[in-house]
Amino acid sequence: MMQITSQKSDQKRELKRIEWNIVKRLITLLYHDGNLKKTNIAMKSNMSYDKCMLYLNWLMMIDLIKKEKDDDGFEVIRLKERGEKIFHEQIKTLD
Repeated sequence: MMQITSQKSDQKRELKRIEWNIVKRLITLLYHDGNLKKTNIAMKSNMSYDKCMLYLNWLMMIDLIKKEKDDDGFEVIRLKERGEKIFHEQIKTLD
């Protein structure tokens, strides 16, 4: 029984459905604020850290954001060129 429980907790959580207003909020935040740490992104986007990480992983998977190291060696998230293009073509024109 213990083995089944540990297997369940090892499974990777994934988004069940994409909420586009959250995607828009994250892309807009990263466009305006640039290189942010994951915790700061979660706080500024008013999301739980776990939920924010699910969305950031999804955005990375579809090649809109990337991880980099800042001057102090901390991991930061920034938009890729494709993410900036989506901001200009899709999000900015809706506001």
